[in-house]
Amino acid sequence: MSSLLSAFYLDVPDLLDDLSYEWSLRDESKYNPHAFSKSKSTGEHRMFCCPIHAETNPSCGIMVDYPYGWNCFGCGASGNLYSLVATALGLKGEFQAQHYIMKNYLNVSVQKRKPIDLESILDGNELDRKRSLFEEDVKKFTSKRHTYIQRRGFSDHTLTRYEVGYDEENRAITFPVRTSKGLIRFIKKRFVDKKGFLNESGIDKKDIVYGLYYIQQAPRPISEMYLNESETDTLACYEARLPAGAILGRLLFKEQVKELVKAGIKTINLFFDNDKAGVQATIDAYQKLSNMSAIRINVVIYPEGHWGIDGTEEKLFKDANDLLLQGKMESIKLVPFSDFLSQLDKKALEIDELDWVFI
Repeated sequence: MSSLLSAFYLDVPDLLDDLSYEWSLRDESKYNPHAFSKSKSTGEHRMFCCPIHAETNPSCGIMVDYPYGWNCFGCGASGNLYSLVATALGLKGEFQAQHYIMKNYLNVSVQKRKPIDLESILDGNELDRKRSLFEEDVKKFTSKRHTYIQRRGFSDHTLTRYEVGYDEENRAITFPVRTSKGLIRFIKKRFVDKKGFLNESGIDKKDIVYGLYYIQQAPRPISEMYLNESETDTLACYEARLPAGAILGRLLFKEQVKELVKAGIKTINLFFDNDKAGVQATIDAYQKLSNMSAIRINVVIYPEGHWGIDGTEEKLFKDANDLLLQGKMESIKLVPFSDFLSQLDKKALEIDELDWVFI
């Protein structure tokens, strides 16, 4: 494993961010809340707060290059990369730590930006689904526009901000999907003359909140955002001056929650589609987010009623993009999750009683 580690680029600051988050979920963090945090560069090392003894000023350092050894100048603790990971995650031994690093960090080569097949390494069960593309892969589309996307109510400023382009060969709108670090995981393509998308298969997007990268580029820190389902909903929110991100589907994953916490988001306004599935997605997201005490959660109520809340099937507005087109984005309301829940018509939604046990 050591020889394999030497052949890959490891983003140490990114690793420390993840270890800080993982540590915060453990009971031990109550006695040492700053462990793995306050990371800063000193050149060949990265300093951070020691996980072995409680401190507020970083005295622990890890090498930013192979072999990634670490040492605390405060208490004298030291070890290799695997022992550090095992400490953060509460793993029994270094073997589990090796597998964690292999699975989460050694499948992207930042220098070459080429897919790396890990099939032979991980018993054929894990393929490289987290590779990044070249910036040129995005730029070849961004210089082109199609009237389809402009008819959806988006200005050139918004389209430029989110690097939206057009693939003439496949007649599809292109949406680059970047990680929170700015790497391009894949390019989502939406056909303009028929329904559907042209996407690569097997790409891992569970750790990506679409639009979060752009929020982090704002001149001032943003701690409140709207969470929705799709890239067009995110663009619609931006058009209405609402910072937003999309989970690219109906399920919020724990990896996405981690990215939101790391980005410093303190308030999340759930803004899913105005239908039964959107209501269920809201409930599911609340369950995942409510475990994070540092995050406040609100729910967006659509103007003039919400299907499933008032018990009717008529939908005046189907999603954020529809609200934008009809000039109703300013009419949405934010309510606490408990208020949203109290208005739901369970019979109309046909939601099983077991789905409500957590309340």
